[in-house]
Amino acid sequence: MIMFNNTIATSKAPVQLISRQSLAWLLTIQVFILAPHFATVPVWIAVMWIAVAFWRWKIFQGAWNYPGKLHKTLLVLFSCIGLYVSMGAGFRYESMVSLLIVGFTLKLLELKNRTDFVLLIFIAFFLIATQFIEFNHLLAAFYGIFCLTLLCATLMQLHTRQVPSSIWRGVRPSFFIVLQAIPFMFVLFVVMPRLGSFWAVPSPQHAKTGMSDSMSPGDFTDLMKSDELAFRVKFYGDSPAREKLYWRSLVFSDFDGRRWSQSREQKMENQFNQFNKKLKSHIDYRGSEVDYDIIAEKSGKPWLYALAAPNRWSSHVVFARDMRLQSFGPVNERLHYHVVSSLDYQFNEIKPEELVRNRLLPKNGNPKTRERAKAWLEEAGSNEKFVEKVLGYYHQSFFYTLKPPPLGADVVDEFLWGTRQGFCEHFSSSFVFFMRAAGIPARVVVGYQGGDKNSVDGSFSVRQRDAHAWAEVWFEGRGWIMFDPTAVVAPQRIWQGIEQSLSETDRQFLARPFGSSIKMLMKLREQWDAVSLKWTQWVLNFDSDAQSSLLKKWWGDSSATRTIILVIIILGGLGILLFALLIMRTRKQELPETSRIYLRLCKKLKLVGFEPQSGETPRQFMARTMALKPELFASLSSLIEMYERLAYGEDASMIAQLNVAVANFNPKKVKPVSTSI
Repeated sequence: MIMFNNTIATSKAPVQLISRQSLAWLLTIQVFILAPHFATVPVWIAVMWIAVAFWRWKIFQGAWNYPGKLHKTLLVLFSCIGLYVSMGAGFRYESMVSLLIVGFTLKLLELKNRTDFVLLIFIAFFLIATQFIEFNHLLAAFYGIFCLTLLCATLMQLHTRQVPSSIWRGVRPSFFIVLQAIPFMFVLFVVMPRLGSFWAVPSPQHAKTGMSDSMSPGDFTDLMKSDELAFRVKFYGDSPAREKLYWRSLVFSDFDGRRWSQSREQKMENQFNQFNKKLKSHIDYRGSEVDYDIIAEKSGKPWLYALAAPNRWSSHVVFARDMRLQSFGPVNERLHYHVVSSLDYQFNEIKPEELVRNRLLPKNGNPKTRERAKAWLEEAGSNEKFVEKVLGYYHQSFFYTLKPPPLGADVVDEFLWGTRQGFCEHFSSSFVFFMRAAGIPARVVVGYQGGDKNSVDGSFSVRQRDAHAWAEVWFEGRGWIMFDPTAVVAPQRIWQGIEQSLSETDRQFLARPFGSSIKMLMKLREQWDAVSLKWTQWVLNFDSDAQSSLLKKWWGDSSATRTIILVIIILGGLGILLFALLIMRTRKQELPETSRIYLRLCKKLKLVGFEPQSGETPRQFMARTMALKPELFASLSSLIEMYERLAYGEDASMIAQLNVAVANFNPKKVKPVSTSI
């Protein structure tokens, strides 16, 4: 067996070994590719990668051996058990990505030749693609291109003998390759058919902060601690005033004494209402309409958000009888939909069973409120005046706070006649109970109120801390009328936002973005939000409808035949242009690193009157120079020795040392050799 230039020659076939720089590049690119995944996969996978990478480096140094069959079997068994315990037996996105990462990691221990190296590179391409399933914002796109550039550079390092003098010199070729591919990528993105749901990759399932399908005292207080985005809104035309922005999400009719939730009938309507063509017959739309787009963040829940009352909406959205919108399934990825709402409306009819359902209360509990409700209704003389009396009581005696005292079994009695401190869910829940105790149909509505208006593009960002609950009361001849007891207790919450309605003590519990007190940072955040919204609209939501509309706008026709012809013309033109640029390039071929170092040395010697002659080798030139200028003997002897080791011995470790030596060499400052007589 003979070994030369990282190659082992045997009687069978030469085996190409992995060089030091190639292994270093591979481990580096693995760090960048796996870093986003380590935020979502189990922690033990990240720990295993660190251990395997350390083991592989020790193998390269010759300190440790490759794992034997027993070690491999134990590692595979440990990985399988870990995946089963962490992910379960289900066939999910997270399981598949975790399995791919484990295989990508363990393959390092079998990395012996260039074939194994190339296989790892190909697996890395797939892992870069999986980043965009979990992270699809604008920064993730730039990060993915960065990883792709490094990965191509790593593949190039496998076929390069010399170590690049800088990281940029190693990355530059792959950077220009990726840059040349961007026009082709853009054309294919615009014209390639959008894949339907059959080919869709299942979205990752993670716990999300957001609106629940039930409400009890304290639930919304937890949402105030989250600055996470719930959805964005872009109005066509002027946006309504802030006090009109009640984003309806769920309606609760059932109450068990502490928790509000949807009734069984409401849940059944949610499943079948899309087949009912007379859903809007009970609503009288009045006044001007509000036209807007909503981009909802993934929540894992089917309910959506809209201003009451929706009049028209996107075809992939469902309308419920209680004036809500929802999707056909859980929202596991950003969902874009269009809505036209009429803020002035009236319900014309209600089913008898709905009236009964919205008067129901538990048989026992909260006796004081039940008694007061009947007495106050008798005093008021009408339902309308009774509501005014109750709201007047809220206005006089209650305090708005994120940290109310805990409540016992009779939550409504203790709140209304005891603590009188609470948040929006306390006010809406007790108000609806008060109405029902008087025999008036009422229900709780939850969603969001307000939103942060972006001064750059006029869009609204509605966050989890904007969660809100209010009430609706049924009046004969007028329909469902909205009442917000919170607006009576703390009007600043509705007119100016939640932060303006809280005391200094409560504000410390409210989620606020980083640097919210610094005007410049908030301005930068608005700029970034505006760019992110455009990215979502133009890229993430570029579906078949948007594609068809764009092609018709550009070409007047989006038929398949014409599209194919145009694609061939555009791609062919880009290919010819790229080929012409490559042919016409007049940039001289880059010299090897050794030649560049030698030229720098010659340039310095020229300052003291020495230049290489035609046909003179570097050693001959140095010898002639040292003979005529003996004081340079020590420096030039060392330099020519390092140069020859690099140029002819291919000792790549000498590059950095020789670069430093030439940089420090100054022939003008060398003192003449003294002679003694």
